Amino acid sequence: MSNTTASESDGRFRAFIQPIIIVILIAIVLSMFTLSFYQAIDEQPPDISPIPENPSDPGGIAQGALLNMLFYVGLAFLGGLVVLLIIKKGFMQFLVYFFAALMGFSWFVFGLFYGSILLIESINLIWNILPSFLQSAINNFFEWSITIDSQPVYVVEIFLYGFALLLAILGTFSFAIQTFDRIWIRNIMMMFFGAMIGSMMAIHLGLLTAFLILIGLSLYDIYAVFRGPLKGIIDHGRESAEASMEMIEAESESGVKYEKVPLLPALPVYSTPLINIGLGDFAFFSMLISAAVVIGYELANPFPLITALIGLFIGVFATFKLLQKERALPGLPLPIFGGLLFLTLGVLSILILGITNLESVVALFF
Repeated sequence: MSNTTASESDGRFRAFIQPIIIVILIAIVLSMFTLSFYQAIDEQPPDISPIPENPSDPGGIAQGALLNMLFYVGLAFLGGLVVLLIIKKGFMQFLVYFFAALMGFSWFVFGLFYGSILLIESINLIWNILPSFLQSAINNFFEWSITIDSQPVYVVEIFLYGFALLLAILGTFSFAIQTFDRIWIRNIMMMFFGAMIGSMMAIHLGLLTAFLILIGLSLYDIYAVFRGPLKGIIDHGRESAEASMEMIEAESESGVKYEKVPLLPALPVYSTPLINIGLGDFAFFSMLISAAVVIGYELANPFPLITALIGLFIGVFATFKLLQKERALPGLPLPIFGGLLFLTLGVLSILILGITNLESVVALFF
C-alpha cells in the first residue's frame, strides 16, 4: 500500500473506517438498551466470567480478573494454533462447517437475548410516550397492562424464537458465501455480531476483568501477528493467493484498483477488495466502548464515553497509516490502548472537576 495514490488511500481509508464506525454505533445503542433494561427490572447484569471475581479470595476481585484475562489469552492462543493446523492440513471445509455452526448457534442465542431486550424496551418506550388516557383505554380494552412484568407472553415468545431462528439461518449460510459479489451479507452479519458480543462481554463481565482482557489480548495480538499463529495463517493465505490463477484486476466503485482473489471463507472476517478486518477487532473495539458506556451510565456523565471514542479513533487512524507501509498489522493495540488512555483521562477530568467522587469510581471496579 506504500505506492498508492492519494485517491486510492482515501478509498481504502473509507473502506476501513466506515464498518468500524457502524459497529461502534451499534454497540453503543445495544449497551444503552441493555443497561436500561436491567435498571427497569431492578436487577444487576448476571456475571458470565469463566472464573468468578470473589472478593473473599486472597487476591480478591483483582485475582479473578487476572485469571480471566489469562483464560481468554490462552483460549485465543490455543484457538489460533488449532486453526493454523487445520488450514495447513488442508481441512478448510471443516473450518467452514465449524464456524458456520458456531455462528448459527451464537446468532440464535443473541437473537433471543437482544431481541427480548430491544422488543421490551421499545414497547415500554412507546407506552410511556402515550398519554395516560390512551394507556387506560388500551388497558381496559385488552384487559392487560403493557409493562415489563406483564407481557402477552405467547405472542412475544413466538416472535422472538422466529426472529432468533431467522438470524441463526442467516448467520449459518453467510459462511457459504465465497465471492465478493455477495460478501456484503456476511459483512453485515460480522458487524452486528462483533457489536453484540463486545457489548455483552462489557456489561456481563466485571469492568476490571473487561479492561485486563482488552490489555492482555492487545499484547497477544502483537505476538500473534508477528510471531504467533496468526502470522502463519496470514502467510498461508498469501501463498494460496499467489499460487491461484484466479487473480484478476478489477476496479471498485470508488475507482480504486485492486487484485480480486478468492476468499478464505472459513474464517470470520469482514472482507472487501480493499481491506480485511477480523471479527476480533470489531468485538473488542465494541467491548471497550461498551465498557465506557457502563462507566458513563453509572457516573451519570457522557464525558468518559466521548474521550474513549476519541482515543479509539486516533488509534484506528494511526493503525491505518501504518498499514500503508505494512501488509498486515495487529488491529487491537493502538485503538485499545488509545481508547483506554483517553477513557482514563476522561474519568480523571470529571474527578478533578468535582462532577463525581473517587468512591463512585472505585466502586465500578471493586
